Amino acid sequence: MTKILILGGGFGGIRCALDLNKKFKKEAEITLIDRNGYHLFIPALYEVASAYGLKKDAFSVQLRRTICMPYEDIFGKTNINFVQAEVTKIDLDRKKVVTGGEMSLDYDYLIIAIGSETADYGIPGVKEYAHQFKSLEGALFINQKLEEISEQFLKKYRTEPFSFLVCGGGFTGIELAAELGCCTKVIKEKCKIKGRCSNITLFEAGPKILPAISEKERELIKNRLTKLGIILMENSPIEEIGPDYVKLKTSHSVKGDLIVWTAGIKPAEFLKLIPGLPTGNTGRIRVDNFLRVESYNNVYAIGDAIEFIDSKNQKPIPAFAYIAIDQGKITAQNIYNSVKNKKIKQYNPLYNIWIIPIGGKYALAHLWNRILIRGFWGWVIRELVDLRYLLSIFSLNKALDIFFNDITIFSKND
Repeated sequence: MTKILILGGGFGGIRCALDLNKKFKKEAEITLIDRNGYHLFIPALYEVASAYGLKKDAFSVQLRRTICMPYEDIFGKTNINFVQAEVTKIDLDRKKVVTGGEMSLDYDYLIIAIGSETADYGIPGVKEYAHQFKSLEGALFINQKLEEISEQFLKKYRTEPFSFLVCGGGFTGIELAAELGCCTKVIKEKCKIKGRCSNITLFEAGPKILPAISEKERELIKNRLTKLGIILMENSPIEEIGPDYVKLKTSHSVKGDLIVWTAGIKPAEFLKLIPGLPTGNTGRIRVDNFLRVESYNNVYAIGDAIEFIDSKNQKPIPAFAYIAIDQGKITAQNIYNSVKNKKIKQYNPLYNIWIIPIGGKYALAHLWNRILIRGFWGWVIRELVDLRYLLSIFSLNKALDIFFNDITIFSKND
């Protein structure tokens, strides 16, 4: 029986596993390994961070359930084996993977989908003082901080505005800053604060936020951020971060109570420990046009971990969730075709669609043929995209239950 091993339960890994299960049924042994017991819905991290005012227990169970989807619920009625473990060693030549518990797994086909890590670009103080925003715990930390701020204002311990410094003007930074802008307005009303209760500054090192989008789209986003009271500082590369400040390369420093780092991602450091793994200058895995790791016809790589240059513009493809899903689909198809001695398919990336929520029930959706939908209907489209994803991995009832529960919780402060 063909043994297929998937490392990582992100968007690409999940889709690949489910598609392989559907194609092979019981003809292959499919195993997915992940360090966590759940699939994390990363696009909603900013919602968890800003879900202020919920009655929470010590472990924030209600909030965790909104974006933590147990693999047991996803794979329960399939033939997919799930192993919760940390991968410590990969031997590509011997076709073997070893986990932290010294479990050894053999494979005929391997899919590397282990995602990425936060990039600090070597800037002093980022690791020590900036709050990393790429995990569930990171989002819950900000959520708790909002509760503490509210308590300080209610008990008159604090009268000065609380300063958030968000470092990174990409999609993640914009989403977080905008949602914080909405959330702090709710805090202001609840605490009956006269004047401002927060200052939110968003730093972008480059001359423009989101350089790949059009000027019209950029202006719409900037206008929305301004309306929410966000101070946008473009062309502001950071030189150093301290316990309560961000110092720019112009030597100008900005004081802050909470510094959040959303400035970028890099390949997982673990990739450097894999003997013989071909990587590019960025440290990402080099793959061919079929998503096979160079020099290994039985090893595929997908998601943030790969270096794939689009032949149409000679630029790396972006790290979007739906791109990883597409890669998972074609990888599953190619492995199936290989086992059945059929021709495999070339991967042709499509990434001209994006949706960015910008606080509350407002989003900007860039769709096919440059169709642009903004405001409430942009938000509706974003919610429908999330629902579509839930329907792709859960039963109808389960997907709808999660969807409406999340809307109820996340829309409370909109």
